[in-house]
Amino acid sequence: MAIVLAVLTFAAFIALDYFVLSKRGAEATSTAPALPPHTSLPAVRQPVPVGIYLQPTYTWSRFGPAGEVYLGVHPMLLGLVGTPYDLELRAAGEHVAKGESLVRVARGGHRLNVRSPIAGRVEHVNRNMTGETLWRDLQEDDGGWLYRLQPESVAEELKTWLTGEPAAEWTRRQYDRLRTYLQNAVADGHLGTVMADGGELPLGVLADMDESVWAGLEDRFLSQAG
Repeated sequence: MAIVLAVLTFAAFIALDYFVLSKRGAEATSTAPALPPHTSLPAVRQPVPVGIYLQPTYTWSRFGPAGEVYLGVHPMLLGLVGTPYDLELRAAGEHVAKGESLVRVARGGHRLNVRSPIAGRVEHVNRNMTGETLWRDLQEDDGGWLYRLQPESVAEELKTWLTGEPAAEWTRRQYDRLRTYLQNAVADGHLGTVMADGGELPLGVLADMDESVWAGLEDRFLSQAG
């Protein structure tokens, strides 16, 4: 009888221990914060707004009523860098040649040098630009642009600029190229964020990439002057 009681007591302790551990596990699961889902680049699948032109330099532009040109950085590129980032800007009154540095987008000690698609004089710098990664509010006076530029010549440049559906298709093609480049960089052992579901690039994917990836991206994608 003593042996039976001992066995039953041991079994009771085992059952109690299992119950306590199971309850603790359930509580930990229910209180642990859920990991945020990857958010893919929003500008890729959106139509390019009416009146917006894209350039091979990963810039966009629109014309003002007096022929001035408003210039900004393609929101897809800003989405790759992610926030918070810094913008190293030219000063008002400066002359910018086509192909010269227009703005440097910096984050975590890395930089992407974005080149100007056109020559002209910087009339105004919009230092209130907060870093949109969406095609929205770009028609507003303060919406997303970095510079108001007085161009030297526009007619020849317009031949290589894209608007409407051709601009949206160009964005999709460039996105596919960028995705292939960054996926290969991760596969080659470079530090990088895991791609989102379906192989999509998440916002800020460049943040964890090393310097060689940033330099390679600039060389392959941002070296064209239009």
